[in-house]
Amino acid sequence: MAPSHSPSTCLSDIPHGNLVLDPVVHFNGCLPAAKQRRFYESLPRDSQERISRVHTKILELRQRLETTHHDSSAGARLHEFNQAMSQWYAATGRRPRAPYASPAKPGSSSWGSQSERYPPRQEAEDSVDSHIKAPVIYFKNGLPCDVPGLSKTFPHQKTTVADLLSEDPARNPIMQQTDDDVIRYFHLPANNMAWAEGVIARYYHDRRPEPDGLLHKSRSRRPQSKTEMMLQPGYWQGQQNFDVDSEVHARHMRPFCASISVDPMAAEPTPKNAVLFMPYLHWETDRGRFRSAEIIKDVGKRSLNSISELVDRAKHQLAHTETQDTTSAPWVPHHTVTVSEGVMSRKQALGQLLRAAAALLEAMDSHVEEKLMMEYLHVEPPLHPRRTLDQAYYGALRNTGTRDRDQVVYRGTTPQPHECIGMEVCPQCNEDIRKTPRVIMVDQLWMWILDEKTIITSFPRRWGRNRPDPSAIHKSLRTRLQYARDGEISSAYDLALVIVDETSRVFFDRAKTNRSQPNLVELFTAAIRDLTYKQTAAFDQFLIYTHLAGRDYKRQRFVSSDNSSQNHLLNINPEGELLKEVKDIMDELHIMMRIKEQQQTVMETFVKHIRRALTPLARSRRPGTATQASAAWDIALGVASLDAGGDSPYTDDTARHREEHQCQTARRTLARADTLLLDLNERIAELRALVQNAQNTAAALKDLLTLKQQQAGVIEAREAVKQAQLTLKQGQSIMIFTLVTIVFLPLSFCASLFGMNAAELNDGHLPLSDELRLMFPISAGIIFLSLILAFSRGVFTNSGVALVRSAVSFMWNTAWTWLWVRSGGFVVGRELMVTANRLREREGKVTGGMKAEVLRREKNLERMRAAGHVKALTRQRGAVEGGVGRGMASPASEGIPGSPSPFLVVRGRFGEGDVELGERGRKPSSQIHLVPGR
Repeated sequence: MAPSHSPSTCLSDIPHGNLVLDPVVHFNGCLPAAKQRRFYESLPRDSQERISRVHTKILELRQRLETTHHDSSAGARLHEFNQAMSQWYAATGRRPRAPYASPAKPGSSSWGSQSERYPPRQEAEDSVDSHIKAPVIYFKNGLPCDVPGLSKTFPHQKTTVADLLSEDPARNPIMQQTDDDVIRYFHLPANNMAWAEGVIARYYHDRRPEPDGLLHKSRSRRPQSKTEMMLQPGYWQGQQNFDVDSEVHARHMRPFCASISVDPMAAEPTPKNAVLFMPYLHWETDRGRFRSAEIIKDVGKRSLNSISELVDRAKHQLAHTETQDTTSAPWVPHHTVTVSEGVMSRKQALGQLLRAAAALLEAMDSHVEEKLMMEYLHVEPPLHPRRTLDQAYYGALRNTGTRDRDQVVYRGTTPQPHECIGMEVCPQCNEDIRKTPRVIMVDQLWMWILDEKTIITSFPRRWGRNRPDPSAIHKSLRTRLQYARDGEISSAYDLALVIVDETSRVFFDRAKTNRSQPNLVELFTAAIRDLTYKQTAAFDQFLIYTHLAGRDYKRQRFVSSDNSSQNHLLNINPEGELLKEVKDIMDELHIMMRIKEQQQTVMETFVKHIRRALTPLARSRRPGTATQASAAWDIALGVASLDAGGDSPYTDDTARHREEHQCQTARRTLARADTLLLDLNERIAELRALVQNAQNTAAALKDLLTLKQQQAGVIEAREAVKQAQLTLKQGQSIMIFTLVTIVFLPLSFCASLFGMNAAELNDGHLPLSDELRLMFPISAGIIFLSLILAFSRGVFTNSGVALVRSAVSFMWNTAWTWLWVRSGGFVVGRELMVTANRLREREGKVTGGMKAEVLRREKNLERMRAAGHVKALTRQRGAVEGGVGRGMASPASEGIPGSPSPFLVVRGRFGEGDVELGERGRKPSSQIHLVPGR
């Protein structure tokens, strides 16, 4: 009875029939109203409860949308849908019904009636905190257990964020007391700093700190409460990496992990509390990314407080009120239909209705996220929105929409344009309909371990995912915990390792077969493989065109060829585009590598904290049972084994078994921590392999561009040779013209001369034979001499030219010398030269004597200074050794200026000595040398 594929009218793409795999989608989107009740009654009880919960959720959401403001996206889309419904009823002639009157809940007595209305709305729960669910998971003695007072069962129990922030212990599960063997886990589905502060404060039964209060107290005095100790600026606000002037998408916490002592009086040797901030990779649809960016932009505009903007906003709202136009949300355009006849046709009304319904569905999905942005985006402390891959790396960019749509994942999941032959027969179009463009996002994991038994995490979900999301991180985490083995979660550290592993293994878990989540590794591998194929094809094409260009050159087809091969060889645009794509891939891979390296740093610090906390428990202190494996473990942990012969400190078997259980549990946790680091190293190695492949492709493209550049040089050389050959041909042509000119010019001259009929030429009656006898010899001589001078490059021509130059030079030099000597100028110049030489010699002697006198005076002064220094040195040595005699210098050797003696005689206790003052005397006083006397 179960078909192998879904019906053509079914909204669900999951194959189903009587064996329903998605009963909610099939019930709401596939079945007509007449068959819904029969189908509902045939379902098991859990499927009926699912359908009932979804209907209740839809009714509550519709109830909120009926009273929501029109300046919100959902309110505007609801108003458009009501108008479209009215137009549809008018076009079909049906009777309008009350807006959004829905069938009764499945299974009720009023099935199919239109009279059930929504219950009165409770304004007390209008806050967004009351509409967002926070999952709650409990473990007791290593086994899952249900939380009392919450609906559903493990691990699908949830409470609202408003309950977690409540100060009522009966309402707030985090404030309730539990046994010591219970491990609790609470998750906040958004990186909201206000939520995190409030939940941590409720855990310690404190009030939430005021904005900037923690920073002020940390500067003025030491924190006193446990909440203030956990939220010290160094562990919380000080790790924020943004300021007031930064872009909204620049908000994030620095990768960080540390253990915290909450005792305000004394520091704990092994703190039981820890905090962890870690980025990780996830994904989002391009539509969701665009919607979130538009809403963030709109919320930023609404947060401005200038008077002019307030006035403009008031005018805008007044205009919408008067015209009943509620399309103030800029991210969804309002589509109006102009009908000239007054009544819209059925096709137009149906198209308008379907468009409005799709817009309303999208607005309903993102209604909660929109309210969350409006309430917490620009408060203190703020909400951290999700970031794309480029926003996480280029935080200073104002808009990254263009870069986001240039991601490898976006290009790999976007339908490519093709030549279609019709929607009904084109399989590519049918396949492209199911494609949804997606982009890579960088989310943050915030995690706190409180007292080693309570874990609080905070990371975002995908935009507008009010419906179940199989690719959600927490959905995967709940599935993993649901099928966990007994005793696998024995401590808060075991659960924390599972959480960190799930956030780190996104896109790298081969066991997941979710079709909505993009396969990151496969998409990048396919992109690099495609570029490598194109690079290989470009290289082959380069070789082909190089061969064609060489063949054309050999065949001397320069004039007749169209040079198409050379044009392809000189065009580097295709290779440049490929290189740009490779660079983009490498850039994205480097960003992801950076995220993974940050994860590695945080995980290594977290594992160190786990080792510090669990190493004492991992030591086996039971005497006589230390095996070789436990001894090796103790050595690996740096723990000395105890003597097997000591006395046993245990007398109770229960305590001994508890100790052994704690030891085994601690060792298993440490082993899982090591495995987590190894798995992360494998993921980093996989990304490095992709980077290496991209680098190899980039290097091959660079080599191809280098070859093209070299080939361009070869083509330029060939073109130069071609131009040289053309120039040679042109020179030969000019040479022919020159020869013709040389031959015919004398003949023409002679013919013109004899054609003048001059009287001197035999009265103009010279016979032709005489003219020819005169013309040809004269012309032959002139032609012969011209040819010799024009074309002869031998020794004869060079010698003739040298002879002419020498003759001219001889005549010029002889004439000039004769004139210079005969006029007396040579004698006068000679005498002036002799006088000048004498003056130059005299000048040298005078200036040399003056310089020698100055140098002699400087030497005398140096001698006097050296003599005084030696005297002082002799006196100082005599005083040190206690001698009575003091060094006396001869007056004749005091260094009188002009004294020819180059030595200074010094007499004293040390005997007689000479101080050399020649050329050495010009040295500084610290380098004076004492030499023995003669």
